[in-house]
Parts: sequence; structure tokens; C-alpha cells
Amino acid sequence: MRPTIDEQLGGAARLLRLAEDDPEITPEIAELVRNARRLVQRVEGSWSQALPFLVQDNASTAALLGEDEPGEETGLAGAAARNEDLRASLTSRIHELPDGPDRAAIGAHLRARVAADPT
Repeated sequence: MRPTIDEQLGGAARLLRLAEDDPEITPEIAELVRNARRLVQRVEGSWSQALPFLVQDNASTAALLGEDEPGEETGLAGAAARNEDLRASLTSRIHELPDGPDRAAIGAHLRARVAADPT
């Protein structure tokens, strides 16, 4: 389907750059537009990595919780919703656990998740 999401985000960033460089806008407005362009560019660079990351994170989080992860394709919104549910369960679990290897495994998982998160 054209334009693709990447093309749309790139187009939005180009339009924002034009507005940002307009000599007739105030420096304050130019800074707001520049910040909006940076956000669009960040999304442009990371959105396509979000679904594979969430699918992998959901599988590893479910494994930590001892749950089966169906692995069915639910799209980005479904994977994000499942991720929120799993993370809430993980939060509850870690509060119930005493210090030890299970709690340490969850901590290691969370640190690795932060390091790998493309968003």
C-alpha cells in the first residue's frame, strides 16, 4: 500500500523541517516544530522494530511467568496489549518473591529488555 508508513513519516518530517526553517516564525515556535520533527523521526526509525521486539519480549516474559505464549499474530496493538498484561503479572510476581534466583532472573530479564527496546 502506498504511501507506506515509512514514507508517511518521512514526509511528515520533511514538512516539519520546512516549517522549522521558515524565517517568519518565532524562535520559540521553531523549537516546538523542531521537537515535533525529532519525535516523528524517532518513530520513523523505530516503529518497524516494535512488533518483533514485543513478540520476543512477550515470549520471554511468559516463560518467566511459567505461562504459554500462543505466538499467534495479533498485530502491533495486540502485541502491545499482551505485553502490558504480562508486565503487570511480572510486577505482581516480583513483589511476591523473596530474594533468590527467581527474583534475580526477573531483574536480569528487565535489564535486558530495557537495553533491547527499540522504542
